[in-house]
Amino acid sequence: MKLASYKAADRARLEAFLRRQQTFAALSGQTIDAFSEENVADFEADGTISLLVEADAEVIAVVDLLRRHPVDGSLWLGLFVVDERYHGNGIAQSLYEQLEQEQMLPFHSVFRLGVLQHNERAYRFWQRQGYVYEKESVTARGDHVLIKTICP
Repeated sequence: MKLASYKAADRARLEAFLRRQQTFAALSGQTIDAFSEENVADFEADGTISLLVEADAEVIAVVDLLRRHPVDGSLWLGLFVVDERYHGNGIAQSLYEQLEQEQMLPFHSVFRLGVLQHNERAYRFWQRQGYVYEKESVTARGDHVLIKTICP
Protein backbone atom coordinates (compact mmCIF):
# COMPACT_ATOMS: atom_id res chain seq x y z
CA MET A 1 0.00 0.00 0.00
CA LYS A 2 1.21 3.43 -0.87
CA LEU A 3 0.26 6.56 1.07
CA ALA A 4 0.15 9.57 -1.25
CA SER A 5 -0.59 13.19 -0.36
CA TYR A 6 -3.84 14.43 -1.86
CA LYS A 7 -3.53 16.98 -4.65
CA ALA A 8 -6.27 18.90 -6.47
CA ALA A 9 -5.57 16.76 -9.54
CA ASP A 10 -6.77 13.73 -7.49
CA ARG A 11 -10.26 15.16 -6.96
CA ALA A 12 -12.04 12.89 -9.47
CA ARG A 13 -10.38 9.79 -7.97
CA LEU A 14 -11.32 10.90 -4.45
CA GLU A 15 -14.92 11.56 -5.47
CA ALA A 16 -15.17 8.15 -7.19
CA PHE A 17 -13.83 6.46 -4.06
CA LEU A 18 -16.23 8.31 -1.74
CA ARG A 19 -19.23 7.55 -3.94
CA ARG A 20 -18.54 3.81 -3.54
CA GLN A 21 -18.80 4.04 0.26
CA GLN A 22 -22.57 3.61 0.53
CA THR A 23 -22.51 1.95 3.96
CA PHE A 24 -20.30 4.58 5.59
CA ALA A 25 -22.42 7.40 4.17
CA ALA A 26 -25.57 5.73 5.50
CA LEU A 27 -24.00 5.23 8.95
CA SER A 28 -23.17 8.95 8.92
CA GLY A 29 -26.80 9.74 8.18
CA GLN A 30 -25.90 11.35 4.86
CA THR A 31 -26.81 10.87 1.24
CA ILE A 32 -23.89 9.73 -0.88
CA ASP A 33 -23.80 13.21 -2.47
CA ALA A 34 -23.59 15.00 0.89
CA PHE A 35 -21.01 12.51 2.17
CA SER A 36 -18.84 12.98 -0.91
CA GLU A 37 -19.14 16.78 -0.95
CA GLU A 38 -18.34 17.13 2.76
CA ASN A 39 -15.25 14.94 2.59
CA VAL A 40 -13.91 16.45 -0.64
CA ALA A 41 -14.23 19.88 1.00
CA ASP A 42 -12.34 18.58 4.07
CA PHE A 43 -9.57 17.18 1.86
CA GLU A 44 -9.21 20.50 0.06
CA ALA A 45 -9.21 22.62 3.24
CA ASP A 46 -5.97 23.90 4.68
CA GLY A 47 -4.64 22.60 7.97
CA THR A 48 -4.96 18.85 7.56
CA ILE A 49 -2.84 16.10 6.08
CA SER A 50 -5.01 14.38 3.49
CA LEU A 51 -3.85 11.07 2.08
CA LEU A 52 -4.98 8.65 -0.60
CA VAL A 53 -4.04 5.02 -0.08
CA GLU A 54 -3.35 3.19 -3.30
CA ALA A 55 -2.84 -0.42 -4.30
CA ASP A 56 -2.27 -1.28 -7.95
CA ALA A 57 -2.94 2.38 -8.89
CA GLU A 58 -6.43 2.23 -7.35
CA VAL A 59 -7.58 4.31 -4.35
CA ILE A 60 -8.52 1.76 -1.69
CA ALA A 61 -8.68 4.06 1.35
CA VAL A 62 -8.55 7.71 2.41
CA VAL A 63 -7.18 9.35 5.54
CA ASP A 64 -7.42 12.89 6.87
CA LEU A 65 -5.28 13.93 9.87
CA LEU A 66 -5.19 17.07 11.97
CA ARG A 67 -1.70 17.05 13.46
CA ARG A 68 -2.45 19.51 16.28
CA HIS A 69 -5.99 20.18 17.42
CA PRO A 70 -6.40 23.89 18.32
CA VAL A 71 -8.20 23.12 21.60
CA ASP A 72 -6.61 19.97 23.05
CA GLY A 73 -3.28 19.95 21.18
CA SER A 74 -3.49 16.28 20.27
CA LEU A 75 -3.39 14.65 16.85
CA TRP A 76 -6.86 13.86 15.49
CA LEU A 77 -7.61 11.19 12.94
CA GLY A 78 -10.47 12.97 11.22
CA LEU A 79 -11.30 10.40 8.56
CA PHE A 80 -10.17 6.83 8.01
CA VAL A 81 -12.21 4.99 5.39
CA VAL A 82 -11.19 1.74 3.75
CA ASP A 83 -13.14 0.75 0.64
CA GLU A 84 -16.07 -1.48 1.59
CA ARG A 85 -14.86 -4.13 -0.85
CA TYR A 86 -11.81 -4.69 1.36
CA HIS A 87 -13.48 -4.93 4.77
CA GLY A 88 -12.57 -7.97 6.82
CA ASN A 89 -9.30 -8.88 5.09
CA GLY A 90 -6.74 -7.09 7.29
CA ILE A 91 -6.08 -4.09 5.03
CA ALA A 92 -7.42 -1.60 7.59
CA GLN A 93 -5.19 -3.10 10.29
CA SER A 94 -2.08 -2.92 8.09
CA LEU A 95 -2.94 0.56 6.91
CA TYR A 96 -3.47 1.87 10.43
CA GLU A 97 -0.15 0.41 11.61
CA GLN A 98 1.66 2.07 8.68
CA LEU A 99 -0.18 5.35 9.24
CA GLU A 100 0.63 5.40 12.94
CA GLN A 101 4.34 4.72 12.33
CA GLU A 102 4.82 7.11 9.40
CA GLN A 103 2.34 9.95 9.91
CA MET A 104 1.38 10.00 13.59
CA LEU A 105 4.15 8.90 15.98
CA PRO A 106 6.79 11.20 14.49
CA PHE A 107 4.60 14.18 15.46
CA HIS A 108 2.67 13.26 18.59
CA SER A 109 2.01 10.69 21.29
CA VAL A 110 -1.68 11.42 21.99
CA PHE A 111 -4.21 10.51 19.29
CA ARG A 112 -7.95 11.10 19.22
CA LEU A 113 -10.76 10.24 16.84
CA GLY A 114 -14.53 10.24 16.71
CA VAL A 115 -16.62 7.13 16.16
CA LEU A 116 -20.34 7.14 15.49
CA GLN A 117 -22.11 5.63 18.50
CA HIS A 118 -23.98 3.10 16.38
CA ASN A 119 -20.94 2.00 14.34
CA GLU A 120 -20.07 -1.01 16.48
CA ARG A 121 -17.72 -2.53 13.90
CA ALA A 122 -15.59 0.63 13.82
CA TYR A 123 -15.69 0.91 17.60
CA ARG A 124 -14.32 -2.64 17.95
CA PHE A 125 -11.63 -1.96 15.32
CA TRP A 126 -10.38 1.13 17.16
CA GLN A 127 -10.37 -0.69 20.49
CA ARG A 128 -8.12 -3.37 18.92
CA GLN A 129 -5.75 -0.54 17.93
CA GLY A 130 -5.46 0.54 21.57
CA TYR A 131 -8.02 3.36 21.66
CA VAL A 132 -10.31 3.77 24.67
CA TYR A 133 -13.48 5.76 25.24
CA GLU A 134 -12.79 9.29 26.47
CA LYS A 135 -16.10 11.16 26.18
CA GLU A 136 -19.12 11.94 24.06
CA SER A 137 -18.66 14.75 21.59
CA VAL A 138 -21.03 17.57 20.87
CA THR A 139 -21.39 16.92 17.13
CA ALA A 140 -24.76 16.55 15.48
CA ARG A 141 -23.91 12.89 14.83
CA GLY A 142 -23.26 12.13 18.49
CA ASP A 143 -19.76 10.75 18.11
CA HIS A 144 -17.83 9.07 20.87
CA VAL A 145 -14.32 10.44 21.24
CA LEU A 146 -11.69 7.74 21.63
CA ILE A 147 -8.12 8.39 22.77
CA LYS A 148 -4.83 6.54 22.53
CA THR A 149 -1.70 7.62 24.37
CA ILE A 150 1.74 6.27 23.49
CA CYS A 151 4.23 6.49 26.33
CA PRO A 152 7.69 7.50 25.11
